[in-house]
Amino acid sequence: MILLIDIGNTRIKWARFERGALQPQSAAVHAAWTAQTLLETILETGGLADRVLVSNVSGPRMADVVRTATSREWKIEPEFVTASAAAGGVRNAYSQPAQLGVDRWLAVIGAHALERGAVCVVSVGTALTIDGIDAGGRHLGGLIVPGPDLMISSLLHGTSDIAQRAQQGGTRDGLFADNTLGAIRQGAEQALGALVERAVEAMRRELSQTPQLLLTGGASSRLEKSIGLPYRVVADLVLQGLAVIATEPRS
Repeated sequence: MILLIDIGNTRIKWARFERGALQPQSAAVHAAWTAQTLLETILETGGLADRVLVSNVSGPRMADVVRTATSREWKIEPEFVTASAAAGGVRNAYSQPAQLGVDRWLAVIGAHALERGAVCVVSVGTALTIDGIDAGGRHLGGLIVPGPDLMISSLLHGTSDIAQRAQQGGTRDGLFADNTLGAIRQGAEQALGALVERAVEAMRRELSQTPQLLLTGGASSRLEKSIGLPYRVVADLVLQGLAVIATEPRS
């Protein structure tokens, strides 16, 4: 059994990879996690792992949490995956491959394994990232913008006049809101939805085919009403990529 762990800026997700199949994922907010939390929540709830593969964009504290827990419980050194020039049938667009965020890299690998056609991968969390990949596994590059909550927070904390008028209110269906807080929220989500649609259209023009649109990330549901295109939600796309890496020969 191989334990797969995806550590984002806010949440940690994990699943076991057994007999060539990825098991259902679990997830939690990791802000207060310690090595003991990880040990009790993840390591002690399943069988002994032969390997632990990790995607981590949260920084050194959570990396230390994973190292400490796996060493204490299983005497295993976790394998922290990084982006490479090629893996899982995908060729990295970056001239310096390691500079690509590992979560984006693994999501693209997972998407390519699932679709085997042109794919636009949109991950919605603290940041929103968009990556394109053609049917042959060529990564086209990507975009990074603030996610919906970060976009909203920048207006609420970076202005005084707007913030004073956004003390209460809600959102509604449609483009326009009838209160300031709703206008901020709907504006952020509609702007991000429009960017996703533009990315799909740019890929369609470049590749002469419409890519499959995949949404992932903890805030993906926030964009569902603002995207006027067919899409599929794959909640465990980074773990899907880790599962592909787990099947490849170790370097």
